[in-house]
Amino acid sequence: MMFQHCLKFARKVYCILFPLNNFISKIKWWNSVVFQKNVRIYNSCFAGKNGVFSNSYIRDSYIGKGTYINTCCRIQKALIGNFCSIADNVFIGFGAHPTRLFVSTYPAFYYNTTSQIDFSFHKECIPLFDAYTYVDLDNKYLTQVGNDVWIGSHALIMDGVKIGDGAIIAAGSIVTKDVAPYAIVGGIPAKTIRYRFSDLHIKFLLDFAWWNRDFDWIETHYMDFLNIDSFYTQYSKEDI
Repeated sequence: MMFQHCLKFARKVYCILFPLNNFISKIKWWNSVVFQKNVRIYNSCFAGKNGVFSNSYIRDSYIGKGTYINTCCRIQKALIGNFCSIADNVFIGFGAHPTRLFVSTYPAFYYNTTSQIDFSFHKECIPLFDAYTYVDLDNKYLTQVGNDVWIGSHALIMDGVKIGDGAIIAAGSIVTKDVAPYAIVGGIPAKTIRYRFSDLHIKFLLDFAWWNRDFDWIETHYMDFLNIDSFYTQYSKEDI
């Protein structure tokens, strides 16, 4: 047990001293997180048993246990829950440009510096336009994704959006508004197509929160997940 704690501590120190960059080909850390080639990770936390596929970029984010991120994704300032499935070319966290009143949308007119340019007309420290919409009071995360969420290929999730547990985002969608738990949304902008389950089953699943169970419990009971009706019958009487 002491050896495992030492390994975890050593890993944290390594992450601070040597941030992951595109020199990575493939790394597996103590059966916890797998990174494929050309992955770039900055100031982010992984809860464990995660996979990040090649050519993805993650910055200032929290990734819940079991969640995987497919190829060529760009995710920044996102709070992502457990057991999420994120397909390829998903973009989360953008920033915005002014669309009203300002004569120009160009950042040099309202920021003193940006990551895209090395000059600015605006010299003051306080920006003239707030380009980010946060989902938390600490202004840490631009987007919040719940647990057991499936985000399809080439989906774009805009700032300030919260996606509920169990939701499905159809491929190619642009999500501009909050998504309810267990809703299936799609389109540009994304709209609700239908809900995965009945109101009764959705309330039960949100209360039951199976994604917070440990891996041993899930592994023991995974065959029960094949049918929502039998799952509800079996576990609805359990003292949650």
